[in-house]
Amino acid sequence: MEKRVLISVGVCAFALAVTSARADQQEIAPGVGLQSSVVVNTGADGICNTLATLGDIQAAPVGSAQPHLSEIRCGADKVAQSVAAGDDVQLVAVGGTCKNSTTAIVDTGPNGIPDTLLLGDDTYAPSIAFGVAPANRACVIAGADGVAQTGVASGDDAVVLALGTAAANTDVVLCGPNLIADTTANNLGAGDDVQVIPVGNACSPNNVVVDSGPDGVANTRAEGPDLRLKVVNRVKVNIGKGKASASKLVKLRVSNDEFGMSAPLSRGFKLTITGSTCANGTVTQIDADYVMPGLQATGSVPLGTTVKASLVITLKLQDVTSTSSRAPYRCRFEVNVVALDTSPDVDDGANDEGNTTTIEVESVDKNDL
Repeated sequence: MEKRVLISVGVCAFALAVTSARADQQEIAPGVGLQSSVVVNTGADGICNTLATLGDIQAAPVGSAQPHLSEIRCGADKVAQSVAAGDDVQLVAVGGTCKNSTTAIVDTGPNGIPDTLLLGDDTYAPSIAFGVAPANRACVIAGADGVAQTGVASGDDAVVLALGTAAANTDVVLCGPNLIADTTANNLGAGDDVQVIPVGNACSPNNVVVDSGPDGVANTRAEGPDLRLKVVNRVKVNIGKGKASASKLVKLRVSNDEFGMSAPLSRGFKLTITGSTCANGTVTQIDADYVMPGLQATGSVPLGTTVKASLVITLKLQDVTSTSSRAPYRCRFEVNVVALDTSPDVDDGANDEGNTTTIEVESVDKNDL
């Protein structure tokens, strides 16, 4: 008998914020406008009549309202009571608990028309009324370049963004968790981006540091630590019959993709484990520098290069109960790369959703079978 553990690791970008390092947050990619900009709205009747021109995106089908809008929210009791009707979508099961009283529990479905009656103390979202398409919602939005390609509206639809333009003065860079404006506008060359908060000044989370200026096209890249973590290969761990445990070394790669004139020649880092559903002791021997002998609590990655790191996964028989090889035990944990001068905060200069790599562990204990 044997136990097999399969581990798959997604690849994410890591960026970590600090008081001494740059740590602003990118909202629009350089060279484009805001891709979600409304080019044409649905007008007063809420029904889209305009066909998007090539390059723009059809946000609502012609003849329908904008689909999947939040329709009904939990009431004060934080229990979902309304039952989705028509083609509306139930987001929280009836009787389920909501995080708060504004949690969306039903959306308007593919046709965008609210078809669900309220039950209990649930409430309609703002501008939502039973049986009525919400007015002035997105019909056509800008495509990949963020520039409007649809210049004429049909029916009572209204052109919101003029043909050939991008939405002006949209957020390009936001204040990061170090609460200091660190990014210089137009650091990629000539442009009309606007420095809303001067570099070095204090700011609050989500304050706009740089906007896209009159032309609406971003010409600024947020500056800050930009580390990426990759797993070297797919990992399998096998425990033979009669074995008490099995361990496997998982190799990682940490890259330093930091941008900006102020970027140091090297960035110190550490690895942390969060969000684990695995048994205590599953993750051990975290080594920030795989090349150096011994276990290194911290490592350093030169600008523009990649270094190796590692950790060990150990599964014990008492942690895994198997009743069938077709019903494996599963758990997961998150690996984070954190710049030492940003710790414990994570820099979000590249993507504040990309600061975690998840390792999934799958195991069958053949000793149980």
